Amino acid sequence: MFRVLAFTVKPRESADTRYRILQYHAVAEREGVLIDHRSLMGPRFFRWQIQNVHLLIRLALYPLLLLVRLWQVLFVAPQYDAVWISREMDPLGPPVLERILLARCKRVILDIDDALHVYDRKSARFIPRLLRDRGKFSRMAPSYTAVVCGNKYLADFYMEHSAAVQIIPTVVEIDRYEGLKRIPADTVRIGWIGTPLNDHHLEALYSPLAALARERDFELVIVGLNKPLQWDIPRVRYIDWQLANEFGYFAHFDIGIMPVTDSPFARGKCAFKLIQYMAAGLPVVASPVGANCEVVEHGKNGYLAATQDDWYFMLRQLVDDPEMRRRMGEHGRDLVRRRYTVDAVWPRYAALLRGTACQG
Repeated sequence: MFRVLAFTVKPRESADTRYRILQYHAVAEREGVLIDHRSLMGPRFFRWQIQNVHLLIRLALYPLLLLVRLWQVLFVAPQYDAVWISREMDPLGPPVLERILLARCKRVILDIDDALHVYDRKSARFIPRLLRDRGKFSRMAPSYTAVVCGNKYLADFYMEHSAAVQIIPTVVEIDRYEGLKRIPADTVRIGWIGTPLNDHHLEALYSPLAALARERDFELVIVGLNKPLQWDIPRVRYIDWQLANEFGYFAHFDIGIMPVTDSPFARGKCAFKLIQYMAAGLPVVASPVGANCEVVEHGKNGYLAATQDDWYFMLRQLVDDPEMRRRMGEHGRDLVRRRYTVDAVWPRYAALLRGTACQG
């Protein structure tokens, strides 16, 4: 059995941990690869961070979490055949843990799905702004055995610093979505799913949605925010996100949306939300930013909306035309089956971890 130790900052409740690492457990084990996982944060600490509460408790606990991670780096990681880092070892300060790990282990893969090397002006909080070392990603890139990037934008950056870069998108287990039964409703539902850190991307949609609401009857379903938007729009429903129901939320949608405010940080986002919508058989409307342009085939599985008028007219078309929604949803699901499934990309991860892949 080939043994891999996977390090993440966040627990399985975070999408990057689940979909970049943990969902490969079963297929890896079938092929003789055992993936053990260690997260820096536990579920409660992560929940406090997302809600931005109990700051003093988090500050007091954080050094203890780092001590545990240091022990794992010194004494646990060297027992494995390869180490798989999701994003980083520690989000604050210089890459001390990474340097120790690289000195202790021969095969270390960095997996990156966000533009962490770029300052995120919209959602970065005070302490991360103050203490994050964004330059560590370029400095450390040449030292890793390989760097796996979730999209081309990220790969272009890391290729300037490493000769061993590959692009592997964030993917889904398609079977979990294909069996999803849409929950009936008396009107068309436009759905968004995300975290409170991404609520600013929704703000640009207020005007087109308000204009659409004056002409069409629809429900806006928002999953994952911890407080409602201050929008004067009828029929807005908020649903709290729970891990146990992560696939069921898509049954409440008829159209999936992914607005993104363009910025250097936003261009590094993987189009994972769109891939989930499409796996669930939904047509999509998205901003033409970053990887969204690679996933959306405009007019076939959804629309790319560059302006507020685009959002208004394209959403109105989909609200009015159930056959178009069905057809686009089928095209989207077909794309996911071909390119964005665990079975499609796992062989590349397996080769990288084992050291049998051609790098570059």
